Amino acid sequence: MEQRTEPECSQRRTERPSRFLQRGCAALLWVGIAAYVILFTRQSFYLYHHFALTAFDLGIYDQAVWLISRFHSPFVTVRGMNVFADHSVPVVYLLAPLYWIWDSPKAILVAQTVALALGAVPMYALTCRRMSSPPLALLFALAYLCYPAMHWTNTFDFHPDVFATPSVLAAFHFLSCRRWRPYFLAIALVALTKETAGLTITLLGLYALAVDRRTGCITVGLGVLTQLIALGVVRALNDGVPSAYLWLYSQYGSTAGEVAWTLVRHPVAVLSGLVTEQNGRYFFELLQPVLFLPLLAPEVLLLAAPALLSNLLSNRPYMHMIYYQYTVLITPFVIIGALTGFDRLRRWGNAFTTFLLVVYLTASVVTGLRLSPLLSSSWPLTPPVPSSQSREAGRVWRRVPPEASVSAQAGVVPHLSHRHQVYLFPNPFYRVAWGNSTAALKQQMGTDYLPYEPEELARSIGSSSVQFVALQPHAATFPLTYEKYCEVVVAFLGHRAYGIVALGENAILLERGADHSRGLDLLARRCGVQIDSNGGLGRAFRAYAALASNVPQDPR
Repeated sequence: MEQRTEPECSQRRTERPSRFLQRGCAALLWVGIAAYVILFTRQSFYLYHHFALTAFDLGIYDQAVWLISRFHSPFVTVRGMNVFADHSVPVVYLLAPLYWIWDSPKAILVAQTVALALGAVPMYALTCRRMSSPPLALLFALAYLCYPAMHWTNTFDFHPDVFATPSVLAAFHFLSCRRWRPYFLAIALVALTKETAGLTITLLGLYALAVDRRTGCITVGLGVLTQLIALGVVRALNDGVPSAYLWLYSQYGSTAGEVAWTLVRHPVAVLSGLVTEQNGRYFFELLQPVLFLPLLAPEVLLLAAPALLSNLLSNRPYMHMIYYQYTVLITPFVIIGALTGFDRLRRWGNAFTTFLLVVYLTASVVTGLRLSPLLSSSWPLTPPVPSSQSREAGRVWRRVPPEASVSAQAGVVPHLSHRHQVYLFPNPFYRVAWGNSTAALKQQMGTDYLPYEPEELARSIGSSSVQFVALQPHAATFPLTYEKYCEVVVAFLGHRAYGIVALGENAILLERGADHSRGLDLLARRCGVQIDSNGGLGRAFRAYAALASNVPQDPR
């Protein structure tokens, strides 16, 4: 006879909530979901129109989805590789039909927001099933919708792995009510989101063994199979070389096996090395918005271990923060862990205990909103360009023909990525963060640039077939440092192969074969600096950039 699990035992209640209460809470749930979609669609569109969503990663995935929607191979020139050589994300094929209806990056931004918002539905259903209380179910659904780490995920560009968050929540719900077909459908969707999702599925299968042994075993098998296939696809498309992301863990070994062996041999030393102020802040920001309740459900929180360890062990600082997409496979387990911890405390106490828990959890959710991008006093991501500049820049970029090849600055790429050849400036002239190599990863972090040779760059500019170059001097210069960016731009402005054809407050459009002298006259008149030598050209460009930077920022 199979052992009953805690969720099943907690389903048995003597009283059923009234139909009026059920309908009222369900209506409020959909109001919360609608409010989330409206707020974050508006936020995403604002950031997009103000050039704060960039090539990494909206431009990368927008070009990939657009190519697939046109039945082409998803070789992404923004990144210099097939998108599946970077990450195994088959879910992009499910997104491609959106571009048959709405041919804009906004389509996948809306899809991302709606998917995250709909995660509140299985969260509500799961809580109702466990505690037979629509008000408590509404509380946990709203706690999910108010979770700051998810807000930052939604705000930071676009990433296919966000679809794992609602899918894991759905899988938990269907597991609790033993609905196997939708459960495995949710598991399949998780598997399509990233090459490391198989590890999470495997652990979820071990958890499922307590509910149904056969289902648990199948889930474990699917997780292992998913992991092997995904890593094999990445390796095959990367010329037989493992993913360069292994370099992020190079302090523990040069291969995945060496890293794992280091963890097995020296777990205490490795984990003690992770006790830093930054990681302490990371854990606080993950757990404080849900009253640290997941600590009372370690078996649920353990399911986040693959994603959590991959973040904590990484030498990439961004992975130790909630401001990016790296919490997509942590968020669902934090929220479900909070539910499990709450249920345990509630059952250990009485009605007054439940009342206090509701009060404290509500207060924690509300105070946690200070960490949300909607209310944050600082903005750690790419800052938006002022409205006056963004409107003018939009008019400038519309001058680029749909089929023309273009090299564009980071914030401009998503506005020009529906084409076969769009590059992240200074690619392809001076290759930086290009391809899936260790050097490219280091360049993404601002180090290990290739030697800068002015003569070689001049030859590359002269022989290139790229038709347009789109620049925004007062905007993100990623992947170049600002000084190196200025050097490369001045080399472009001084090369006769290209001429300025449009010049705005913070937008420079160069075209191959355009009148070079006339373009320099436009720049000189705009910034009030005479251009008669390379030194004069450098001063003119910096003066132009300074003028662009003096435009007041929009209030957030």
